[in-house]
Amino acid sequence: MVFQVVLFLLVFLLLLGLMYLGHLSLPDHQPSHSQAGSRRTMVQRLLKPRTPLDCPICRLSSSGVRPASAPVRPWGEVKSRRGAPKRIHTDGFACPNRKCPYSGITDAHIHALGGDGKHGHTEQIQTFRCQACRTTFSARRHTPLYHLKTPSHQIAMVLTALAEGLDPSAAERVFGYRQATITTWLSRAGEHAQTLHERFFCALELPHLQLDELRTRLRNTTQLLWLWLAIDPCTKLIPVLHLGPRTQNMAYTVIHSLREFLAPGCLPLFISDGLNLYFYAITAHFGHWLEAGRRGRHGRQWQVMEGLIYGQVKKSYQRRKLVRVTTVMRLGTSAALKATLQGLGLSGRLNTAFIEWVNLTVRHGVAALARRTWATSQQASQLLAHLQWWRAYYHFVRPHESLRVALMQPRERGGKLLAHRYRQRTPAMAAGRTNRRWTTLEVLSCPLPPVSA
Repeated sequence: MVFQVVLFLLVFLLLLGLMYLGHLSLPDHQPSHSQAGSRRTMVQRLLKPRTPLDCPICRLSSSGVRPASAPVRPWGEVKSRRGAPKRIHTDGFACPNRKCPYSGITDAHIHALGGDGKHGHTEQIQTFRCQACRTTFSARRHTPLYHLKTPSHQIAMVLTALAEGLDPSAAERVFGYRQATITTWLSRAGEHAQTLHERFFCALELPHLQLDELRTRLRNTTQLLWLWLAIDPCTKLIPVLHLGPRTQNMAYTVIHSLREFLAPGCLPLFISDGLNLYFYAITAHFGHWLEAGRRGRHGRQWQVMEGLIYGQVKKSYQRRKLVRVTTVMRLGTSAALKATLQGLGLSGRLNTAFIEWVNLTVRHGVAALARRTWATSQQASQLLAHLQWWRAYYHFVRPHESLRVALMQPRERGGKLLAHRYRQRTPAMAAGRTNRRWTTLEVLSCPLPPVSA
């Protein structure tokens, strides 16, 4: 009798538990995604700002100031007034002789360069002579075309195809040049493009920046590499581009390079994904030291800039599907961020739409970054050179559709062709670094001599 009573109680408790579980499984009793997202946004981990002492590059940089070089007297005041006037354009070129007092000076009103004829069998290449030290050099010195026998227009055509998404192996089949030769051209163009950006993109005024990373890998390696990018949504300018691991030191390197390209006093509005490494790098580079005394001791305290605004867009995935998007304000307020974005002509919402478009553009322009591709790079240096060359092509050669300006009066082209209604602009034109659209050959022929100290 006792056994039957105990069995009845067990069965009753089991049925009662099943009824309770069925009651909880009803849709009315399940928490919605918005409620779960609000609960998550209410509890956000507070991040502590960092200082420049945490950045390895800031620690290694010397605090001393290099002495300024002695002013050089213009060559027009030194030489005799006799003789024919200068007819060859020498602005942008500089004497390569390190012992010459005019070495590294590209100003045509100061240096002592003059034309000295032309040379070459397939192409006529200008030769310059320094009248101060009598040194002669080619106009292709300090360019990727130096000591190359292939016609320059053929090299420009191949590099244009590489910047439009063609991989080097396919370029070998299309143009007939060996892949090793094409890789050499690409490496030279990448180094030239990096120097070109360092010369032209300095003291930038960028009010808004979006940051993101792009995952890639090399051939025959399982190690992942990350492409760190930043874009200004107003001018579509990409001020920094780095390739490396997804670590805190790499984040410091990216923000440190970005800080060097910005003008003094420029304080952009930052937006990124949910990677907290950006917060530590941004707070370590945008601030100032304060003298603080404590208990009779004098020391310095790092203070983050007051007007700094930084927001994050966190995306949650389940089974490779986006299920939730939450926004977090790390620095500043939502009202200040909305007012700043609306002042720039944007919607005022916290999003990473512009940097996502850049990620897609990079994947279409560099074959090694395309999804499910066989054209992966063998070495990180080759991939970085390809990326640097693509960035120069993107900034100076390729016009951006959203940057075009409507003409006051349509420009007729003759015949049955439609009249031009817009003026196409590149990101370099929108940023005020040039007033026209360059060609690929002009980018390759731009001389970049070492700057004099």
